[in-house]
Amino acid sequence: MLGENYISLIVEKLLSTQPEKIILFGSYAYGNPTDSSDLDILVVTGDKIIPSSFAEKSKIYLKISQAISDIKKEFPIDLIVHTKAMHQQFIEDNSLFSRELLIKGKVLYENF
Repeated sequence: MLGENYISLIVEKLLSTQPEKIILFGSYAYGNPTDSSDLDILVVTGDKIIPSSFAEKSKIYLKISQAISDIKKEFPIDLIVHTKAMHQQFIEDNSLFSRELLIKGKVLYENF
């Protein structure tokens, strides 16, 4: 599938934003992409805050999104951005989505 060609390039470009973690989820992570599949990527930033406003959250999202904007023009990417604090809360919420991400998601990068 075409998206597999972009995964390492996406990670390379996202490293410039100094992420804590990059996770691939969805059909490419689960091994069943189709011709209409996009790449589902969750990026955890090193920010230790939970944004208090939409503007603050947007600023964090845009920083990450801009790093891969050229790739997004060529291939569809569904990008989710969490700060470190948001991600911790997301995991603690123990939603169906967070459990699926933990079990089936593929960690592409993790900064220890």
